[in-house]
Amino acid sequence: MSNQPNITYRNALLKRLSRADLDLLEPHLKRVVLPLRAPLETAKSLIEHVYFLESGIASVVAKIPKGRDTEVGLIGLEGMTGALLVLGGDRAAHDTYMQIAGDAFQVPASALSAAMLESTTLKALLLLYVQTLFIQTSYTALVNARSKLDERLARWLLMCQDRVRSDRFAITHEFMSVMLGVRRPGVTVAIQELEGRGLIRANRGEILIRDRDGLFQIADGTYSEPEHEYERLLGKI
Repeated sequence: MSNQPNITYRNALLKRLSRADLDLLEPHLKRVVLPLRAPLETAKSLIEHVYFLESGIASVVAKIPKGRDTEVGLIGLEGMTGALLVLGGDRAAHDTYMQIAGDAFQVPASALSAAMLESTTLKALLLLYVQTLFIQTSYTALVNARSKLDERLARWLLMCQDRVRSDRFAITHEFMSVMLGVRRPGVTVAIQELEGRGLIRANRGEILIRDRDGLFQIADGTYSEPEHEYERLLGKI
């Protein structure tokens, strides 16, 4: 159990909490390792635990029949799972699982709900985060509907880089096809285009970001608005 008073957190939400609010959560926090594809939430099922990610990336994935799965949300050390729990619900709308392995602080859903009832400041902060996640989701819908695949891929790679805090991360073409909602051959072509411009290097399930500014230009306005809103609503730390 994480009930020590001087834990150093990487998760941006835990870092923003007051000492009083941390005191409500810390007796219930448990550090867990989350391997690739580890399930965090299952659509239409009760939310049993909430995860404050310390590393890695979780994908919120919407599903329709015939395997047409698409990522609708991306969560890293800036956030948490359990958005609907914060809003007063108890069941997940979509599947959420690890896209890039990492670790997190896990808290029982019941403990988080009780803490939010006790602390209005804790609930207010988490509600602001949920607002930023909904903004991200709405922009993802817009980008998926209106932007070219290379723009979408550039945006997605920038978002991943923000969360892993590294120029290099492990991801397969197959996984990217699910995240972007396109066929794998289309992802391969888009990756080759970005490689040809010297912006990334892809090799054996790994992406290396070589030119972040170049990716930003390719994204052509599809990246940064949700990121600015996150900083505006939650403030800098």
